[in-house]
Order: sequence, then structure tokens, then C-alpha cells
Amino acid sequence: MVSTLCVASNSLFGGTRSKLIPRFLAPLSIPTSITSNTCQCRSFSQTHAARARGVPQKIPMKQSAQPSLRTLQRKQLATDISKFPDLGVLQGTFIRPLWRDMPSIFQKPRERLQMEWLWLKSTFMHFVELLLYCKHYNTKLPLRLRGRKKMVRDLHHQMYTAFANADVDTLNTICCPGLARSLTARIHQRPSNELVSWSLDKYLRTPTTFFMGVRILSDRGVAFPNMPDSGVRQIVARVTSRQSTGKTSSADGQMVSGDANLQPSQVKQQNCTEHIVFQRLMWSGEELGWSIWGHANPTTVDDLDSPHFAQGLTASERLSAVMNSVKK
Repeated sequence: MVSTLCVASNSLFGGTRSKLIPRFLAPLSIPTSITSNTCQCRSFSQTHAARARGVPQKIPMKQSAQPSLRTLQRKQLATDISKFPDLGVLQGTFIRPLWRDMPSIFQKPRERLQMEWLWLKSTFMHFVELLLYCKHYNTKLPLRLRGRKKMVRDLHHQMYTAFANADVDTLNTICCPGLARSLTARIHQRPSNELVSWSLDKYLRTPTTFFMGVRILSDRGVAFPNMPDSGVRQIVARVTSRQSTGKTSSADGQMVSGDANLQPSQVKQQNCTEHIVFQRLMWSGEELGWSIWGHANPTTVDDLDSPHFAQGLTASERLSAVMNSVKK
């Protein structure tokens, strides 16, 4: 479409009627705007020319997406947790021994009754601790009681499978730093052509696990002092299972899945009873996933003399004895 320039008759042509002059016929001396009472028009060609001469224009630039504050906090949290030391088994955790390892009710009735009483007492106290940790110190934190055994089975299987396959990345993900370093060091000590296989044949549903193969012995939640919205939840579980392990050498050193390359005589099958510690950290309101701390030993009769289990002590005396033992 041909653009036109409207010229006022009173100011230029002295009383003649205004004309519509095609733009390509209009002289270059015609001004772009006329100060009169008649209509005025803008020459679009001059606007384009001004832009072409390098007049800076404000062009909106699309800014790149910036990580949110929550994302930055999670990254910082992961960095802090990687430097966090292993907590170990929480002090005062009573791990019930197997029935055969308990003191005889006929030969040592006092010790047996004391251990039974400690078992009942610790079960109640630990549950109260867990309620306070989930509902008081960390508001609206679910208990997640139903999914504990499934979590134990999954992490237990993943840890041994990753260890057999020399999967260091998985070990660093599901294990605490101390356990991950220990398993990684054992992997590096293997010969380069050695292949290891591991399989879980079945869970042994014995009375020690209430015929389930997995039994939760302790479930505690403890808030960190002087650190708001921070703490740890720790579970001690007993796992009874039948496992098969084997080793073989490969000419090319390539890992193969399963134990297809192993001879039946090379595979060892054994029944295992393990007491495994799992922990879940809460750091500045952010709850991390479950991780494996390692294996723990059940409480013995010799442990009854410790400040955590000794009888006849008041709360202040027990706390003072614990502090003295820590200083030593």
C-alpha cells in the first residue's frame, strides 16, 4: 500500500484545497510535521532511517531461568550432609539379643529379668521419643511405620548387590560415608580379574523375627540441640536370611550379571543373622532419604553396667555419668 503525506492548504498553498501527494512524488524538503490546526502525519521512512543510523533501541531480552532459593538450599544441604560425620548407634539404644544369647532364667535370673525390663522400658521410651520427634520438634512429620520393613529389605538387597558388582556410585548413595569408604576399599583390594556374585535366596521366617524375616528392634528420633528443624531418625533391624556368595576369575576381567559363570562348587550358601542400623537425617527442615550406617552388636550382660542401663541412678546422676564417659 502506498503511504501518503497530508499537506495543509492554509500554511503552504495559500487557500487552495489540500492534496494527497503520493509519498514517492513528494519533495524531500517537505517537513514531517506542520504546526497548524490541520492534520499532521508522520513519515515512517524517517523513523526507519533513524533506527538504521544506530539510535539505541530498548529490546527486551529474555532472561535465563535462575535456580530458586529452595533448589540452592537443597544443593547446600547435600554439601553439608556429605561432610557430616557418622553418628553411630544412638547412645542408650537397647538391641535385644537372640533368645539363645540371653542369660538363662535359671542360672542368672537377675540379669535375665533386668534385660527383659530394659527391653520393655526402652520400647516404650523410644516410641515416645519418636512421637516427640515427628509431632513436636518437626510438625506434621509422618511416622511411616508401615513402610519400615520394606525399606529395610530394599536397602539391604541394594547394598549387597552393589558391593558384589563393584558399584561404588550406588554405595555412596545408600550408605553413610564411613560404610561407603570401607566397602569401596574392599572393592579396590580385589584382583582386577575377580568376579563376585551375591544372591538372596530367601528370608528365614524364624520366631526371632516374628516369622517375617525382618524385625524392627529399635526406632528412635532425636533432635539435634541448638539446631532448629534438625535431627536424626534411626532404626535398628534384625534380618535373617539365606544368602549365596561366590568368586571366580575372568580372563578379560569383565563383570557378568548373576552367577552364570560360577561352578556350583564355588558358590557358598549360609544362613545369616544381621543387625543393621538405618538412619534418616533432617537438616534445616529438609528430610533426606534413608541410608545404611552399618552393622551393630546386640546388647550384652556386660553392657548393663553402663550409665545408660544401670539401675538405681537418678536422671542427673545418669547424665553426669554419661558426660564423664564421653570425656574419657
